[in-house]
Amino acid sequence: MLRRAAGSSAPSSTRCAASTRAWAAGPRAAGAAKRVPPVPARDRAPRRRGRPGVDGGTEQDGYLTSGLARDPATGRTYPVKDGYLDLLGRRTGADNVANLTNFLPGAGRSYEPLWRRRSLTLLTGRKFANEQELVKIRDLVRVERGGLYLDLGCSAGLYSRGLAASLGDRGDVLGIDISPSMLKEAARRTRALRPGAVPSLARADAEALPFADGAFAGAVCGGSLNEFGDPARVLRETRRVLAPGGRIAIMGLLRAASPRGRRLQRFLSTGGIRFFEEAQVTSLLDHAGFDPDPLEVHNVVFFAGATRR
Repeated sequence: MLRRAAGSSAPSSTRCAASTRAWAAGPRAAGAAKRVPPVPARDRAPRRRGRPGVDGGTEQDGYLTSGLARDPATGRTYPVKDGYLDLLGRRTGADNVANLTNFLPGAGRSYEPLWRRRSLTLLTGRKFANEQELVKIRDLVRVERGGLYLDLGCSAGLYSRGLAASLGDRGDVLGIDISPSMLKEAARRTRALRPGAVPSLARADAEALPFADGAFAGAVCGGSLNEFGDPARVLRETRRVLAPGGRIAIMGLLRAASPRGRRLQRFLSTGGIRFFEEAQVTSLLDHAGFDPDPLEVHNVVFFAGATRR
């Protein structure tokens, strides 16, 4: 979805699916050679030379749900469909079995009701509601500062919706994922949200983020770090697109301590899921250019916060 600019009858430059600022922050879309510098909020005219724009499209409640987004750096256009901007086209971006399962029919629709609502309760061994998880993530990323936030591997949009609700008109959220099924479900779930609390959605690769340096105030990642083919590269890319002092907040999974848990994790690892040691999480963040906070650990679940150096 592409949100119209306030006070304008023309569609604003994209927020990479629902809003202005993510795309205006500077795409390197699908191999574009030139990064577009940030566009001030007061100057987001969609059809000016050098500005991202939207060519045609279908509108619903002030948002474009379909159309073509144009990259001024290359002149290339990218489709907006099913409520998200597709910057990958025919490329899957998937590099392991765990990623590919997210492309299965129905994967997006079943993800939150069948797994995500109870996942942390099962993994920590105690009641751990999504609302409690979101509070921790919001605190770690310091969402009260406002600005533009990136949700890496957003799946059906749990973190994206939660951050957008907290930000209101103080900022925007862009959720990215490689799975069309997940993004379509994320878009479906945003339709019931009040105006101003709708996150943006884009199909993009976290290992090659299509955004300019320093475009975001913060980034969040809920479980996807365990599934990325190259988590170190994802963290380096995230550091690149964060402004100095920007925060990252991560929920992920550690290696199990029990023999039974280790056996299960060895099986899951054959599909491409990796499990970290505590020291490994801290080291990954440090080597990517972050100053990590102490980890918060609940059984095999960890919460990590870090500040971009």
